[in-house]
Amino acid sequence: MKSENFFKWVWNINSLVILFTVTVILLTISYEIIKPFFREQPREEQALSLAKDINGEEKWSLGYPTKIGKTDYYYVALESVKLEINTRSKIENFSGSGGSYKTTRAKNVIFINAKTNKSNWLFDSVNQLITEITPLGLNENKADYLTKAISYEVINRDSNNDGVLDHLDKRTFALSKVDGSQYSHFIEGYSHIIESAINQEGNLFVVFIDNDEVHSMIIDLQSFKVIDQKALPKVNDS
Repeated sequence: MKSENFFKWVWNINSLVILFTVTVILLTISYEIIKPFFREQPREEQALSLAKDINGEEKWSLGYPTKIGKTDYYYVALESVKLEINTRSKIENFSGSGGSYKTTRAKNVIFINAKTNKSNWLFDSVNQLITEITPLGLNENKADYLTKAISYEVINRDSNNDGVLDHLDKRTFALSKVDGSQYSHFIEGYSHIIESAINQEGNLFVVFIDNDEVHSMIIDLQSFKVIDQKALPKVNDS
């Protein structure tokens, strides 16, 4: 009798183990079946029709809106997945409504007034590559510093004649007011901007390399006029 009870007890234990195992297997199979239905589906990027693209080669996206100091203005870069512009194919122009991003791949930038909701594009085309966008102001360590202008480094000429505008081409240093108006070129075809900063008088001091020479320049940010520009003297120059 004791032997019979023992085997019955073993059989009951084995039944519980089998039941537990089968239950785990069924739950695992069920989870694998229903898991795809609960998985978050990847979102496709929304296609933007902010610029014409006849060849269908561009994929446009808007950069993060950046507030320009204490002003009511924001700027938003129009960026492309392409880091170059093919100069051998015609790119259609487009007009914008109404007329810190660094190292961008922007082809244009739009300025939006948060108070009036008016907006305007910096350029009337996507035929240039903007590599740097920098608000210039006093007390730049503060988020609400007084912005006096915006500087840009722009590639708009195929300087090495390889058929594309890219980071191998020389650049143009330009300025605009905080609303994107009065866009003006100041340095053409330079190699590298070493420093650009506002001095105590509120003017922009720029040091740059051009054709293996180092130059310095001072720009009046009120009138957008060059106050002084010269090549730095070589050692022992008389």
